[in-house]
Amino acid sequence: MKLVRQRFVLLMAIVSVLLLMATAFTAAASPVHASSNKENAKIILTVRYGHDELASMMSIDSPSLGRALSQAKRVPAPEAQTNKMDDVEVIVMMSHKPTVLRLEPSGQLWDAAAQQRLSPTAETASKLLSLASQLRANHYGAMISWTEAKQLVPLKRIFTITDMGTGLSFRVQRRAGSDHADVQPIAKEDSRIMKQIYNGHWSWNRRAVLVHSGQHWLAASMNGMPHGGDGIPDNDFSGHFCLHFLGSTTHKSEIPDLAHQLMVHKAGGQLRSMLDAAPPLQLAESFVEALNHHDQDVLQELMVGLTENEQAPKLAEMNAIQSIRVNKNKSRKPQPSTAQGIESEQNTQALTAQIQLSVTLLKRNESEHRTTYAFTFQRNSPSASWRLKQVTM
Repeated sequence: MKLVRQRFVLLMAIVSVLLLMATAFTAAASPVHASSNKENAKIILTVRYGHDELASMMSIDSPSLGRALSQAKRVPAPEAQTNKMDDVEVIVMMSHKPTVLRLEPSGQLWDAAAQQRLSPTAETASKLLSLASQLRANHYGAMISWTEAKQLVPLKRIFTITDMGTGLSFRVQRRAGSDHADVQPIAKEDSRIMKQIYNGHWSWNRRAVLVHSGQHWLAASMNGMPHGGDGIPDNDFSGHFCLHFLGSTTHKSEIPDLAHQLMVHKAGGQLRSMLDAAPPLQLAESFVEALNHHDQDVLQELMVGLTENEQAPKLAEMNAIQSIRVNKNKSRKPQPSTAQGIESEQNTQALTAQIQLSVTLLKRNESEHRTTYAFTFQRNSPSASWRLKQVTM
């Protein structure tokens, strides 16, 4: 079994699969599409979030697992289950023909091409879930607080940042910052790579990144705009940029920046958990942040439960938007940007919530103006997660 984090092609581990191969996998009682080909199936597990280029792969050489999957019972299934593991694919290679399956929390697998769900034995499902858990731990960064993170990236420390969207990596040094890390690219080549990540233009947009410092891989968020004091000469970067971790704040606020915290959770593989725990106001503001950052993956996470036809106008609106921001009511108490501290709203008995947000909007071929977005959220019970049902934009 081999684990590889692609694009920067780091071999993470090579471990034995003797235990896996020795496990006796029991075939389903009524096998469907069972292969009589004696060729061993090659199985590849892949973890990739949404449209990210960065992916981690695990190659498994196990004839018994291949047989178990080929003999798993299949039933019609037009849609995958909505779940927290839609970042895990299982690719079964047989006779050089790949079958791409989506692993679900139950250990079942969804074949989108065939519109079928595979039900392997409990033992096979358990093994797949265990392997997927190992691979996810390898792929995402550790979710640690800023208090801990600043000890692992102390002042003057040189470390590597890897952008999850592009898979590109560059070196930086922490130069300052007490509420978050102020960092600078080391050399011209590092600045060039960073600018490439932002499509050739410096930007305040937040991006999910992994920080590699020593033996640690940490979940973080960066912006891409040089500002403030400089310190490293001749690196084609005038100033520093901000690097945020779980719970870190900007210089202007004691409340963590919501967009940065969304990206930290994305880098840690915990975005779905963050949104499941969020109150309606935070979900509405997250929707606006996703539009502003043109982040299709986050926007679709917020629209879980809506049909493709219901999602399509929102995605089209995102592509037409140049910038959008919430007009904060200074008299309103700021809402926490992480899952902590939201219990008062979660504990209410209401099953429907209406949120109106005043926003400043700039679209292509239009002048900047103010407008209101109206959101409707619902949940099945007081303990269930809120889901977006409608938004008028």
